[in-house]
Amino acid sequence: MVSYKAIMNSSFRKKPGRSLMSTFSTFRHAARASLPFKLKMECSAICNLKCKMCPLNIGLKRKQGFLKFENFKYVFDQIKPAYLNLTGIGEPFLNPELFKIIKYAKKMGAMVKLDTNGTFLNEENTKKILDTKIDIISTSIDGANKKSYEKIRIGSDFELVKKNIKDLVRERNKIKSASEVHMFFVLQEDNLLDLPNFIKLAEELGVDYMAGSFIVSLGKNENKKNKIFSHKENLKELIERTRNLVKESKIEISIDPLLKYLEYEGEKRFYNEKTPCYMPWYSTFITWDGYVNPCDFSCDNEIVFGNAFRQKFKDIWNNDKYKKFRLNVLKDRNKVKICKGCGVNETYIEKEMDKIKNIPFTKYLQYNLK
Repeated sequence: MVSYKAIMNSSFRKKPGRSLMSTFSTFRHAARASLPFKLKMECSAICNLKCKMCPLNIGLKRKQGFLKFENFKYVFDQIKPAYLNLTGIGEPFLNPELFKIIKYAKKMGAMVKLDTNGTFLNEENTKKILDTKIDIISTSIDGANKKSYEKIRIGSDFELVKKNIKDLVRERNKIKSASEVHMFFVLQEDNLLDLPNFIKLAEELGVDYMAGSFIVSLGKNENKKNKIFSHKENLKELIERTRNLVKESKIEISIDPLLKYLEYEGEKRFYNEKTPCYMPWYSTFITWDGYVNPCDFSCDNEIVFGNAFRQKFKDIWNNDKYKKFRLNVLKDRNKVKICKGCGVNETYIEKEMDKIKNIPFTKYLQYNLK
């Protein structure tokens, strides 16, 4: 996951007005918020793979389909986000209007990120995606070798995906594109022992940034059978080796929360129950068919505030249900079902806010304009 701070820095350059308003809303912690600077939209809810940890494979209740350009534009033009993440439960490259969506968002001045499984990054699609001037192409690779990868990402081809990413990086460098190539992995029972080798793989592929997370419950797939701590005897050594490789690596790596999760062996205290989550003030997630969710953890429409294709987004963003949700998350996010098991810790946002909290004018705004 790209950090909030990194996104904000880039977004301020892209759209300072939108970013400033969203930051101010986060700072105030009021139930109402200005329109989000970060928009996550599901480009596709259809996938060519059957990954073990994905809810698509064990009875996702909601319908599957593709985001239509006209619907995307209708919502995008209302929000005018500084940052757009095309993500969700499916594979974006299957959407026939993908490139049109990205080009429009870039034309309107947004920073754009795409999450893909990498199977469709052939020569033609590589040239098309780079031609859109996209900011970030994030590839998901859940195994550092053929055996573990293909056991998890059922239907994929490890060597093909590696080749595709290498070719993407090579073409990006050849044309001197500013697009970044990222790599992301989900740590689980079948790839736990791969942990140090994920860093080596990222370096081999030539990506600019690598991040990883532990496996979580998503929709009906609670992943209870996925025993990530089945190799306890190797944990300490794995963590130490990985930390050393992170220090030595020349690429940017963001896996510290993951390593802490392993150190705590998934204990309750890891989940930062007392720390707030500010995403409901600056970010939202909209499914391919318009349902507005707090984030993509609500992958099966567990919490829906409205439908952005049938209503004005501003009316949904500050309706009673959304406002109540914000206050509940701020008070005790552990009481919100989909927030249990989330390792997001945004105390660094608190530290940034602390720098301006004691300025008389901003102190007045924070406490008197709620």
